Amino acid sequence: MSYRLGIIGAGVMANALVSQMLKTGLHPEEIIVYDIDSEKSASIHPSAHVAASDNEVISQSDMILFSVKPQHYKEITENNVFSDDKIVISIMAGVKIEVLRKNLRSDCGILRVMPNMPCKIAKGVCALCFDKINQQNKEFLLRLFASCGDIIEISEDKFDAVTSVSGSGPAYVYMFLQGMIEGGMRGGLTYEESKKLAVATLIGGTELAKISSDDLNVMIDRVCSKGGTTIEAVDIYRQKGLVDIVAEGIDACRAKSKLLSEKL
Repeated sequence: MSYRLGIIGAGVMANALVSQMLKTGLHPEEIIVYDIDSEKSASIHPSAHVAASDNEVISQSDMILFSVKPQHYKEITENNVFSDDKIVISIMAGVKIEVLRKNLRSDCGILRVMPNMPCKIAKGVCALCFDKINQQNKEFLLRLFASCGDIIEISEDKFDAVTSVSGSGPAYVYMFLQGMIEGGMRGGLTYEESKKLAVATLIGGTELAKISSDDLNVMIDRVCSKGGTTIEAVDIYRQKGLVDIVAEGIDACRAKSKLLSEKL
């Protein structure tokens, strides 16, 4: 039997992606999954086939999603044969297509993807880089990942930057959210009240930025009336160098991503 999608590694991100992919043209009966933890394998979907080994997934799948930790995939590639008609989808951080292909020992199609956690609720973003995948399969894969949120097709040399902005980015958002909630509580709001206000403000502000063609500094100035309250907070953030602090953090994340990819 042949399955449309095989999954090796049924962790949090694999579950997040598959939960959305099932809403757009992929059926659970078309999925075969293997994880060394059988409970994780079963968590993908009750109707997905749980394989007894990674070999079963690879031999019986048209497309194979690698969602294992980067340091573990070589053992899988060493013990299996990947025919040229397969497509390997990798969400493994730092593993370049060239390195993956060398270990696959195959001329198969490869799609490298950098997703992020909001894919779980179809509000994520996936960066995609295709190699040796025909147009028909490419269009199917684009639709599949578009079910998880926004998609962007980029060259592979930008993947470290993607990791530092969108891959790791939700953590930065949560930290800023923490600060907004704490500030509200200092003013007398309960945690629940402050969280509701802060989350709604972040969502609304980012949605407006997404559709606006205005420069962000212009948008900031529009909220700051002369002699008003907003400018007091904005002045503090500017004095403390908030934009530079965020950018420096992203620089450090990108450098670590680059370092890890050089070791794999």
